[in-house]
Amino acid sequence: MPKEPGWNVDVKSLSDRRLVEIAMEFEGSEHKELVESLRRELVARLEAKGITKQEMVKRIALGVPRGRRFNEIAKAWAGILGLSVEQFKRIADAR
Repeated sequence: MPKEPGWNVDVKSLSDRRLVEIAMEFEGSEHKELVESLRRELVARLEAKGITKQEMVKRIALGVPRGRRFNEIAKAWAGILGLSVEQFKRIADAR
């Protein structure tokens, strides 16, 4: 079967809110590259606003029970934030 065309989204033109909405909508889909590019753009914008990686990790992990879902989130976001999975988890669990 021929491969379906990939998504091409100009992430720079989207609002912060729309970045999050689209990333959440496509999370877990076959469009992993799209979700990752949306997340990278969001992280870049948050860093430009002075939000630290630690603050981002805390917000991403907020309310997520520790277990399989938390591990999936840590794996998905750690590299984008320039952290190891262990660093992500340590920051998320720090008080």
